[in-house]
Amino acid sequence: MIEEKRNRGKKPKRLNASMMRLLIAGWLIPLVLLITSVFCLVSQRMDRLTRENIQESADTAAEICEMRLISSIQASRNASYIPEIKESWMRYLEDGNEQELYNGVYSFISQMYKYDENFLSTMVYFRENPEKVYYIYSSVADSDYDSVRFFRENARAEADALAEGIDTGIGFLTVKDHLYMIRNIVNRDFVPLATIVMELDQQVIFQSLKGIGWYEDSCVFFDGECVYPGSGKAVAAVSATGSTRPQERSGSVYYDEKGRSFVSRVKMLEGHEIRYFVLLDHKAIHYERNSMMILVLLILLLTIPLAASIFRFLYRNVNGPVGRLVEAAREIEAGNYGFQIEPMQESAEFTYLTGAFNAMSRKLKTQFEQIYLEELALKDADIKALQSQINPHFLNNTLEIINWEARMNGNERVSSMIEALSTMLEATLNRKRQPMIPLSEELEYVDAYCYIIGQRFGDKLQFDRQIDESLLDRKVPRLIIQPIVENAVEHGICGRQGRIGIRIYRDGDRMRIEIVNDGVMTKEDREKIDSLLNEKEKPERSVSLGIYNVNKRLKIIYGEDCGLTIKTDRNGLTVSTITVRTDETTD
Repeated sequence: MIEEKRNRGKKPKRLNASMMRLLIAGWLIPLVLLITSVFCLVSQRMDRLTRENIQESADTAAEICEMRLISSIQASRNASYIPEIKESWMRYLEDGNEQELYNGVYSFISQMYKYDENFLSTMVYFRENPEKVYYIYSSVADSDYDSVRFFRENARAEADALAEGIDTGIGFLTVKDHLYMIRNIVNRDFVPLATIVMELDQQVIFQSLKGIGWYEDSCVFFDGECVYPGSGKAVAAVSATGSTRPQERSGSVYYDEKGRSFVSRVKMLEGHEIRYFVLLDHKAIHYERNSMMILVLLILLLTIPLAASIFRFLYRNVNGPVGRLVEAAREIEAGNYGFQIEPMQESAEFTYLTGAFNAMSRKLKTQFEQIYLEELALKDADIKALQSQINPHFLNNTLEIINWEARMNGNERVSSMIEALSTMLEATLNRKRQPMIPLSEELEYVDAYCYIIGQRFGDKLQFDRQIDESLLDRKVPRLIIQPIVENAVEHGICGRQGRIGIRIYRDGDRMRIEIVNDGVMTKEDREKIDSLLNEKEKPERSVSLGIYNVNKRLKIIYGEDCGLTIKTDRNGLTVSTITVRTDETTD
């Protein structure tokens, strides 16, 4: 009550002023905050997406490099696993035929490595004759004898020293930007017989690094020594940024510092540390992000004219029509019933509202014109209702006197019939004004009717009951079962030998009340019942009126999913089913 008085004291706000405040407070002010927030969020998101994209592409590129290195290592093992070189050497020791030794070694390394794009050249020399070098250079790469000459003149001594310490393992040697992979060929006793030296084609092995986004240059380090310097920019960046520091993460790491952008990855392979370092185009990365930020800013700024357009649209198409509806409502409030609004063409919704308002106004005028006549009719109805209430009371009292007379004369059958009739009369009077009663009380009325009708038909009529006793305390509308039982007696049995069954059970959140009789419905009966239950025909007989009223009351109380149905089951019996809800909402 206090809150209601407080609300009455407040002056309502006009719609156009509220719309303006809403656009300012809900659009323009948040727009400024939104621009700042979007700058920060988009910048962070762009940085994160850029970092993730670079790291993912760097991981992929490094994995491709590693697969090529692993492929090269596997290829080098063939020189040890395939015994052709060792067998050629053993035959040479037996017959001393150098030409056959040359043919055997050359044939093997030519077949295995000459067409492998990972190698520029392959050289083999035996420990007992180190001056004799058997070699081939690649037919698919840009290679010639110069690569073999460079090895002999500049890398031979270091290769021999490295081979002494690797046993059956594999070693990598870098000499003036030339990358060599070295392995010993051993006999059955794991004594080195020969050494195979393979110069790797760095442009092929590390080619995938150029596929990283915003690539500018790259370099690769084996065990801390640069084996692939690229164009030199990446090596200079490594020195300037100190990026040779230890790296804990196994995957690629993106750095953006000191005006440079680069990505680094460290991987262990055959006991060797391989570090990839890719220098990125710092300006291009930030130019793309800054361009995106400018685009976002322009989009946000363009929303200001959009806000003005929205306000203009709402003012013309919402505020104006609503104002006319408000003025029309005031006319109705002032007593000008039947007031009409000019049709609004702003939208289909307002066209509908205008038509609905005009129809409501006309209907309201018609209803008020009928109020006087209805009030007079209501007074007459009240008088008749009072008269109809007096007569049953008088009849009930009279029945009580007759009942006592029958008992005093020892006529118990007449007394029982009078008591049953009194019960039926009490149900119709509804003195306590209770529209909903317990199912047990409703069944008392049914029992009273069955007793009376049983006296009429005698043994020809039998009643069966199957009732879930847990439902007896559930409340149902008054007099919904007895009219249906009466209909079964009058139309189903029709005075012949017959049986009527009453079954009451729970079905989920519904209560089903079934009245079953062994009568047969004709086609005319079926059409009559359908017409009554669908309210297509107003009933004239009292029994039909009972069916009509029960169904209509149930649908009013419980909704369209409840009510009365009358059907024939598969055994040919007529089943009248009353469906009500068992929840507490209708109690």
